[in-house]
Amino acid sequence: MAKYFFFLIIFIQTHLSAVEFVLFTQPKTGTHLLIPILNGLTGKKVYWAKEFQEEVVSVEGDFLKVSSDPKFLFFSMWPTPWTSSVMDRVWETNRIKGTFLHLHPPYSPVMEEYLKQKNCISFFIKRDPRDQITSLLNHYKNIKCNDKQVEILESDDEKLMYMIKSDLRKETIAYRGWLKSPCCCILDFNKLMGAHGGSATDAEAMGQMQKIAAALQLKVSNKRLWKIYKKSFGTGWNFFRGKTNSWKEYFTEAHKQAVKLEIGDLLIELGYEKDLNW
Repeated sequence: MAKYFFFLIIFIQTHLSAVEFVLFTQPKTGTHLLIPILNGLTGKKVYWAKEFQEEVVSVEGDFLKVSSDPKFLFFSMWPTPWTSSVMDRVWETNRIKGTFLHLHPPYSPVMEEYLKQKNCISFFIKRDPRDQITSLLNHYKNIKCNDKQVEILESDDEKLMYMIKSDLRKETIAYRGWLKSPCCCILDFNKLMGAHGGSATDAEAMGQMQKIAAALQLKVSNKRLWKIYKKSFGTGWNFFRGKTNSWKEYFTEAHKQAVKLEIGDLLIELGYEKDLNW
C-alpha cells in the first residue's frame, strides 16, 4: 500500500501539476520532437483539431495586416483563419479530451490576447530559417505541397530557390513575433537537438528539458527528464534528421546570395549571423 501511495505522489507531481499549455510552432522547427516530450511529461496526448479545419474562412489581403482583425485567430498564412467562435469550440473540445492543442499559427496580437485570457502558455521553437527551409524542402518530398509551383519544378535546386524567393522572408517575419511574446516558452532548436544536432551538447539539451518542466511547473528529476528525452528523440512521425547547419549541404552560391538578399538582415537580428559575410 505504501508503495502505491509513493507512486501516486510521484504521478501527481510529474503530471497533474502542469499549467494549461498549447504547442504553437512554425513548421519544421522540431515540433515532432517536442510533442512526445510534452506527452511524456504531462501524460497528455496531442490534439490536432483536424475536424475543425473545414471551418476556415477565406480572407483577402496581406496576412500581417489582416492578422490584427479581432474576428480571426490565424493558424495559417495562406491565409485561412479560424474565427474566435470556432477557436472557442476547439478549446472546449481540447479541455474535454484532456489533451494539448497543436497548431502552426503565425504570430498575431489577437491570438496572443486569446492565450492571455485563457491564462495559457505556449511553446515556440527558434530555428535558423535556412535550416527550416531546407527541412521543408525534404518534407515536400514525402507530403503534398501547399504550393503547386513547388511540385512542378524538377530539381531540388530549383525548388529551394523558388521557396527562398517566395516564402522565406514572409514566414520569418510572420512567426518571429512569438519570440517576444510573454505567453511563450522559447526553446532553441540547436540546443534541443543536443549532441545529435552537431552544434550543441547533451548538457544543453538537458537545459532545454529543464526549461520545459519549469514552464509547466512540474517537479521532475534530471534522471526522468533525460529518460523522457531519449525515449522521445526521433519518434515523431515527421521527424527527419534534426541536424543544425544542414543548409550548408543544400545551398549553392546562388542560394546563399538569394537568402542574403531576402533575410540577411533578419539572420543578424535573430542572432544567427553577425554580418552578411558568410
